[in-house]
Amino acid sequence: MNEEELRKYLDNNEQISLLLGENENILKKAGYKPPVNNFSVDVNKRIRVPAGYVRTSGEFLDKYHLNEIVISRNIRNNISYALQLSDYYNFFLNRFNVWGSIEIMLYKQAFVNIISIIEALILESANRINDFCKSCSNIGRCNKNISKTDRSNMKLAVEKMNQLGIMHFDEIDKNRLLELYDLRNKIHIRLNEQNEFLDNKYNRNLYNETIGFLQRVDDFLWENAVPCYKSCMGYEPK
Repeated sequence: MNEEELRKYLDNNEQISLLLGENENILKKAGYKPPVNNFSVDVNKRIRVPAGYVRTSGEFLDKYHLNEIVISRNIRNNISYALQLSDYYNFFLNRFNVWGSIEIMLYKQAFVNIISIIEALILESANRINDFCKSCSNIGRCNKNISKTDRSNMKLAVEKMNQLGIMHFDEIDKNRLLELYDLRNKIHIRLNEQNEFLDNKYNRNLYNETIGFLQRVDDFLWENAVPCYKSCMGYEPK
């Protein structure tokens, strides 16, 4: 971005901020007390996120190979909707001056969303591999079979799929992914005795790291898991 473009961009931000403040003052003068006593207009009259910022469900189906990795139409649609939500979080975190505890809580929800997508992709893929194995007469003796227990828990599925060479995480990255999964599972407010604002655990760096894991997991599954959906991974008796 050149100097003139940056100046125009920052001037627009200032005007948008002033207009948002003016709208809130209009409501207050009219007797409303947002957000407790609020005012709302028809959906098509509200402030709009710029067209194209939130990618379409179809774009995510292509980008993350969801049609190939995920057999269930409902599950792949739900994953694509969750990815759209990630774009929405991205917009607010990058375009608005979100601060303090609100910023941390937004990053927390964005983080939870991405880990949930990663979990869905891994478990869906593990179960699709097993669909082929179920008809194999050697399934009970094959050490490459992904057991029901492994297919029901992301941590076990990651360990098994890494062992089988479907995913190629080194020990450090594998353990970090599992650590992030554990962090997602401990988000309940009552179970977290630490002050999340002071702890500052949920932030841009964590979110970007999680997005990186999502892309790597997707690439591994696309390249190595999908070919196993319709072929045997190999029978090696114990």
